[in-house]
Amino acid sequence: MRCKDVMVTLVFRCRDSDPVQKAARLMLEEQVGFIPVTDETGRLAGVITDRDLALRVLAEDKPARTPIKSVMTAGGLLTCHPDDDLQALARRMAKEKKGRAVVVEGGKVVGVISAADVAVAEGSMERAGALMRALSRRESAIVARS
Repeated sequence: MRCKDVMVTLVFRCRDSDPVQKAARLMLEEQVGFIPVTDETGRLAGVITDRDLALRVLAEDKPARTPIKSVMTAGGLLTCHPDDDLQALARRMAKEKKGRAVVVEGGKVVGVISAADVAVAEGSMERAGALMRALSRRESAIVARS
């Protein structure tokens, strides 16, 4: 199975120059917690999450007009190509402890794949469980440090 077989193609996105309030409003309206961020040419520049907004905007008392590029996650993104093997992506997600991958073709965002998408597509409860365990270890490590 290929990434294109399970990717979600309706992807909400923001520009890196947009204010953080736009990202927060989009997350609220569309009930998402993860938005790819593009530069002025439409190429993937990073992602912004509800966690980024809480920790890098709200906790630091930054104004709503703060540009997304100053608080987004730009490095360490998990990306894949639509024709990549889904099982290979699942292994990368588990190894890198990432819950989402941005599907990129020619530098442009064409989709998003979540760990839940992979787990459902895998059809194997054992493999889905292994991926979820790997991701939950990341979450428990974050909580333990708090």
